[in-house]
Amino acid sequence: MSEQWKIICRVKDIPLAGARMVQRGFAWQELPSVVIFRTDGDNLIALLDRDASETADGCVKRFKVKVADGQVWLDMTELSAPASKAEAALAGGYGVATRFVTA
Repeated sequence: MSEQWKIICRVKDIPLAGARMVQRGFAWQELPSVVIFRTDGDNLIALLDRDASETADGCVKRFKVKVADGQVWLDMTELSAPASKAEAALAGGYGVATRFVTA
């Protein structure tokens, strides 16, 4: 699949040593969100939120982040794909939609 980048926010909208949340799924799906963390060095890391972020091998699912002209971008193709077999079962034929919410 090809990447489909979507602007999420500006880098300065994420507090230094803070985070911004990107909710995934339709409201009734209750899928874990993606959290974009901003480190001291202005590096950005996007991870699947909460305990659901641990995969079978104990690793946390990471998402690609792109920064251009002070804007933070995430790959919609990657965000819309189920992050686990459980998510795939929950999403069913509806797939996974992505909503953007500031947290």
